Amino acid sequence: MLSSAYERIVNQKRSGWILSVGIVILIVGIVAGFSLRNDLILYAVSAGGIAVMISSFLMIIRQYERAIILRLGKYKRQVGPGVQTRLPFADNILVVDIRERVREFKAERMLTRDNVPVTIDAILRYKIIEQRANDAILNVENFNEMIQQVSQTTLRNNIGSSQFQDILSKREEINQHIKTIITSEAASWGIEVTGVEIRQVIIPQELEAAMSMQAQAEREKNARVTYGESEVLVAKKFEEASRVYSDNPVAYALRQSNMLYESIKTQGNTIVMIPTEALNPMGFGNLGMTVAYLDSTKKAAQKVGAEKKEPDKKKSDKKDAGS
Repeated sequence: MLSSAYERIVNQKRSGWILSVGIVILIVGIVAGFSLRNDLILYAVSAGGIAVMISSFLMIIRQYERAIILRLGKYKRQVGPGVQTRLPFADNILVVDIRERVREFKAERMLTRDNVPVTIDAILRYKIIEQRANDAILNVENFNEMIQQVSQTTLRNNIGSSQFQDILSKREEINQHIKTIITSEAASWGIEVTGVEIRQVIIPQELEAAMSMQAQAEREKNARVTYGESEVLVAKKFEEASRVYSDNPVAYALRQSNMLYESIKTQGNTIVMIPTEALNPMGFGNLGMTVAYLDSTKKAAQKVGAEKKEPDKKKSDKKDAGS
């Protein structure tokens, strides 16, 4: 007798009881017709019995199903969807679904190669090859249970031989490797493995916290390295600028003036008092003295010009008064 799990996989369609019912209806119709001497009852019941008997020789297979016919316990043939024929009492029909299926499997608290405890949750996608549905039924008792056990065993073996970091970073390669192994195992069952995917990798909380700290330290290290590299680049640029300024004192003085102007501008209307002695090493002392000398010379010239204009004005006033 088939288990309940296996009955969900295949469905036995027996036709012997249908033929028996048809024969009983036909006999009852004949007896009733002759007993009552009524031809209408005789023909109607007989037609019904014959129709039931004919239906016992026919079966309907759905589009997503394939049927295996065992005649007197021996494999006869495989049939596809549509209306198919069978022999009552002699044929045993096993129908299997060939649509793609999904099964979950996992490896709980497995130790990786570097002794990290992990729990892996994965899914398996597979389907029965249409032309080999008979292998899935005849070569294995329960192909659903079989392929799930093989998948789980393969996953545990791969986790035990892999580094923890590889499980996280090379998940696609592990999926493909597991798929290849399961495919080779299921080849004799008429099953095609369409995909294997690791959905989740669960690790202990204390290990997760340690990994988070490690990642944070790694980011800080990268930030410090980047900052140091930028300092080196800035120093090289300053070195190039120093060579330009050493060959051109005027450019150096203008640069210093611009820096002083920028610092004053950012401070608004703030007045910055800088002693001349502090400006002399930068070249501003002589510049300041030159500007002060030019200002004093300009004021003196303006004063002399004003003094010359005053006598000329007095003479012009006298001439106007005499006239």
